[in-house]
Amino acid sequence: MGFAVLHIQKPKGNDSGTTAHIERTVNPANADPERTHLNREFVDFPDGVENRTQAIQHRIENAGIKRKISHNQVRALQVMLSGTPEDMRRIQSEGKLDEWCNDNIKWLQDAFGRDNLVSAVLHMDEKTPHIHATVVPIVTGERRKAEAEKNNGKKKCQKKPKDTVRLCADHVMTRDNLERFQDTYAEKMQKYDLKRGIKGSNARHISTPQYYRELFAQNEDLKESIGYLEEEKQEVYEKVGDMYDRKDEAREKFLDMHDYAQNKEKEIAEMESRLNQLKREYEPYEAQEDINLLFSVFPHLSERLRIAQLCKGIGLTIDVIKQLFKGEAVSVTDKLHSPEHNQSFSVQDAKLQLFKESKDSDRLKLSINGQNIIDWFKQKYQEVRQAVRPHIKPAEPKQKKGQGI
Repeated sequence: MGFAVLHIQKPKGNDSGTTAHIERTVNPANADPERTHLNREFVDFPDGVENRTQAIQHRIENAGIKRKISHNQVRALQVMLSGTPEDMRRIQSEGKLDEWCNDNIKWLQDAFGRDNLVSAVLHMDEKTPHIHATVVPIVTGERRKAEAEKNNGKKKCQKKPKDTVRLCADHVMTRDNLERFQDTYAEKMQKYDLKRGIKGSNARHISTPQYYRELFAQNEDLKESIGYLEEEKQEVYEKVGDMYDRKDEAREKFLDMHDYAQNKEKEIAEMESRLNQLKREYEPYEAQEDINLLFSVFPHLSERLRIAQLCKGIGLTIDVIKQLFKGEAVSVTDKLHSPEHNQSFSVQDAKLQLFKESKDSDRLKLSINGQNIIDWFKQKYQEVRQAVRPHIKPAEPKQKKGQGI
């Protein structure tokens, strides 16, 4: 019986990098692109909301918060839900993964509020199936400080209503709440033979870099032991040269020492192989931190990356993409590919150019002859369908049994 995995954390810095990772606008190296189409989003975005980052802001703006949100306030909590790898593979092989996902979504809505759950994505393109959920910490009621003063018998003038709507991650992430989340989530997962971790255990989560450092230290200790054993083995070689004919005991010691050294060398080789594998698996997270930093320093980079990927997907060259980002209009005579319809359309001297959707928006759109490229692809696809449809002959009616010609 494995363990249920529930990890809740406050994001650091700009959250758009996390959105890029979760929604796969930037593909991490540890994900299999051929399985990315199996990923699923369980929360429908409101009208006009296109991604997770916008969904967070939409919830905050429509929650009824009257107090100004400071720039350093935590706007969303990241929740990761999974189980022990072998148990998740078992759940999937038994055909219970959909039921597991539905129970996770129900638990998230009960624990944090249906409206506060703005995104929940199942990742199937990594080794272990898991859900990334995004919760906006909208709460009502008195602040924790006011509640503490009331419990201590202090009287304080009530200036604000008790049901004031607030954005407060600390109100959600109390010690009592975190323990309650672990308890209720484990109860929900019992039906899948997943149990809670040991309550009150001294075990603590360590970061991936710290895990690598400890693993590297163990590897160095093993190398030092091997060096010492090699020295001892050499001494045994020298003694055996003089005592081989007379000292059977020394010969046996030498053979035992030789076997022991070979086993240790094998352990070192396995440890180095494991260390290299862990380094390869860690690289995507290190790269993700760099991406988050870039998005923090250059807020418009995420939108430019989206447009660059769109241009590349329809078949434009790097040089053409560079010209577009310079604000130039580019004439194209070639075939443009529509990823949505999986079909290419020929163009002759088509004029491509980038525009802002509005003066107050940083969002860009790619136009072809003054028309949005997405709408243009839909129009061309409908024209092809209309051109093909008249050539399809209707099926002749089947002759009833027993009727002659």
